[in-house]
Amino acid sequence: MTDQIKLDQIEDLSEKFLVATIGESNLEQVSTQAIIDAVRLMATSLSVTDQSEIDVIVSKLEERFDISMELGSSFEADDYVPWLEDNRGEIDWFFWDRYKRHLGNLNFPPRVITQLDLVTNKILDRLENPKKEGDWSRKGLVVGHVQSGKTANYTGVINKAADAGYKVIIVLAGTLSALRSQTQERIDEGFRGVDSSTQLDNIPLKERLVGVGKFSHKNVPVSFTTTVHDFKNNIAQQIGSGIGDFNQPVVLVIKKNKSILQNLISWLKNNNLNLDQFPFLLIDDEADNASINTNSEGSEATAINSKIRELLKLFRQNTYLGYTATPFANIFIDPGNHHEMIGDELFPRDFIISLDAPSNYVGSKRVFSSDSDLDMVRELKDHEDLFPSNHKKDYAPAAMPASLEEAIRSFILIRAIRILRNQEFKHNSMLINVSRFTEVQSNIKLLVHDYIDEMRKNVINHYALSELSALKNSYVSDLKNTFDKEFSAVEFDWMQVQPILKKAISPIKTIEVNASRDSEPLDYSKDNYPNGRTLIAVGGLSLSRGLTLEGLTVSYFIRNTQMYDTLMQMGRWFGYRDHFEDLCRLYMPSEAIAWYGHISDVTEELRGEFKRMENAKLTPEEFGLCVRSHPESLIVTARNKMRTGTDVLRQISLLGRQVETSVLASTSKVVKNNTQVLRTLINSLLINNEKSSIIGSNNIFKGVDQEYVINFLNSYTNHPASIMTESQPILDYVGKINCNWDIQLISNSSANNDEKAFREGNIVMKPLLRTVTQYKQTNNAITSSKRRFSDPKWEIAGIDKNLYPNTGKLSGKMCREIRENPLLTIYILDCKLVNTDDPLLCSSVVAWSISFPGIAGSKKPENLVRYVVNTTWWNQEFGNIFEEEEIDSE
Repeated sequence: MTDQIKLDQIEDLSEKFLVATIGESNLEQVSTQAIIDAVRLMATSLSVTDQSEIDVIVSKLEERFDISMELGSSFEADDYVPWLEDNRGEIDWFFWDRYKRHLGNLNFPPRVITQLDLVTNKILDRLENPKKEGDWSRKGLVVGHVQSGKTANYTGVINKAADAGYKVIIVLAGTLSALRSQTQERIDEGFRGVDSSTQLDNIPLKERLVGVGKFSHKNVPVSFTTTVHDFKNNIAQQIGSGIGDFNQPVVLVIKKNKSILQNLISWLKNNNLNLDQFPFLLIDDEADNASINTNSEGSEATAINSKIRELLKLFRQNTYLGYTATPFANIFIDPGNHHEMIGDELFPRDFIISLDAPSNYVGSKRVFSSDSDLDMVRELKDHEDLFPSNHKKDYAPAAMPASLEEAIRSFILIRAIRILRNQEFKHNSMLINVSRFTEVQSNIKLLVHDYIDEMRKNVINHYALSELSALKNSYVSDLKNTFDKEFSAVEFDWMQVQPILKKAISPIKTIEVNASRDSEPLDYSKDNYPNGRTLIAVGGLSLSRGLTLEGLTVSYFIRNTQMYDTLMQMGRWFGYRDHFEDLCRLYMPSEAIAWYGHISDVTEELRGEFKRMENAKLTPEEFGLCVRSHPESLIVTARNKMRTGTDVLRQISLLGRQVETSVLASTSKVVKNNTQVLRTLINSLLINNEKSSIIGSNNIFKGVDQEYVINFLNSYTNHPASIMTESQPILDYVGKINCNWDIQLISNSSANNDEKAFREGNIVMKPLLRTVTQYKQTNNAITSSKRRFSDPKWEIAGIDKNLYPNTGKLSGKMCREIRENPLLTIYILDCKLVNTDDPLLCSSVVAWSISFPGIAGSKKPENLVRYVVNTTWWNQEFGNIFEEEEIDSE
């Protein structure tokens, strides 16, 4: 068997040969035969003749050349003037050229590098031309995906901006020291080319070269920050020069901290008298975190927001570029808010760019959506006793739930399988995020460490025995049971895995990643860990914002937040998992699974609308209005404004949307009232001789007057927690669109018990059985884990069959895009509590949904209606989500 290092060398050389001979612009045309010829050529030069090994390399390269990335969508202000194309020939692309070579060394797929080149050109062209004279200021936002490579993108922008002439570049790298340090390390590798951790140690430059510096180090950008130290006045004084004293661009990576920002502002003012000569680029990573001004109108801006704006105003030529993975973030800033002392708000008034992720990206759609293709998620059911959702900051669990032990065993087995897949020297990580308190995290770390330690001893003592003898040991037997349960479908059997167990478990180390003294850095550097690292990281906030866990395979997650941005940022399991995505496991409670599924669908829906908005040539302000009018913006906006303790008013567009009763009152009084409301509606339809047709077991009345719907909504008792079905905004919208309606009455076609059927005239509605939870542990309301009781296929009712696609299958969104009349669908539910064998919790509960026709996001929103998010509802639904998890020191 050939040494793996030599095989990797053949793969690397073959790829570079193909890129060089075919050309970067033609990579999509790389044929299988061209790959085979290149691999054979390189294999021969390195004396490798094993055809099976050559075939594996060919297969890998076919997959890599098939990975692609689209350019995404963009929105520009009316005054946007392209400048890059006319000036490209005058720019020396020194920094970008060596960064592109560095990306190749990091195994970025060739077509992804090409697209990254194109998209960073797109971004650079929307920054101001740094050679432009006079005063100018631009603000933009780049929307990416969680763990999709935003750092690689903005590092590319930094390189090109420096080539184009930006003199001062500052990166705001989150609110935590660990994230700032990790970002500094990546800027060192991807832009400066020099290890900053030894900057003050008088070590010769050639011994400190990293990343891009290994290709060329004739130009080294200056930095006043290091991987060890954030900006400090004394370090700047040691360097002893102002910005104008350097020929190279100056780059700083700083934490979003009021004191650090103030120190930097003071140093810039006092030691640089000619700041107006330097084009300034400020990159705000995680721009939705801490940068937004959440104070009420008329109040002083929040500390970090005001410091960012003050920093920008120091330079008369400045560009603010925010990066975020949360599509709703930063769009809620008031673009008209201006403070005389600190300048304009941070609304991206000049441009917004939505990035597409590469085709090999594992995001929420592949994990949580209704058409996910990965069997990754495992529901937790045993955690509440030992890991309760609500606990005190000094809580010490007595033991680990069995599910966490199984998750750890899965982690060990995944590493064993990866070793068998020739991935022995790749990083492997596991994440445990079950508490926001650092002391609790420390306690859990000790439990995990002890379990791993005991498992390691038992594995080492028994792995080499025969299968029969080894399985007499309970630890080995547990591993075998987990293997049979989770990984029996992989290409290796237990007899191949058992001999690898010692190698798999030996290097595992458990660390905690937080703001405590016992925290350890997430260090994956090749210098320190040339053979890769295998870690179990226990943490909270520090693992939820920006930090990357390399080779993350197992995540154990118990958090009770329902906030979109928080949940998405906590999703460290998103990213790139080439050749092991089938092994990854994610353990979380059913409620979190449901919320992630909901967020996934909403996010994908919104990103789909980005392209429509781009085609409509919307400006950033118009784009912002579209996003703010999305129904889900109710929750996102409220989070920013609820600190003030006042109700939040939102103007929402219902064009092309579906709304439904997501929380249902279950008291006998309300159930009886709503049943009577349904009876009155049907009776009115029949008395007026409205014609109905039967589709399956359901009745549909087509083209009826809107008064039937208005009367129904006016009389139906809606639970206040079902905020989207509050009657007044919907009635306002009904009045604005003023049209005929379709009304559908659902009957359970599989129900045999006619005694429970609802009857009015010739209409029969048999109840649907639904599994529910008690809303907020109360006895007077119910909901479902997915906050949905309806069935998307119901939305096809009333649509002309001539409009169907050839498949005859329509999603709810497609139905709304082609339907003529709005559709009111009414159904009756019998409800059973989840995870119980108890009899029905309640019966004959009337629920409804409305499908409004239209293409959402296709134009500037019209016919907006006003929803009110009140503090009482907010506190019931989400509780206090403003407590800080960890306070990071300066």
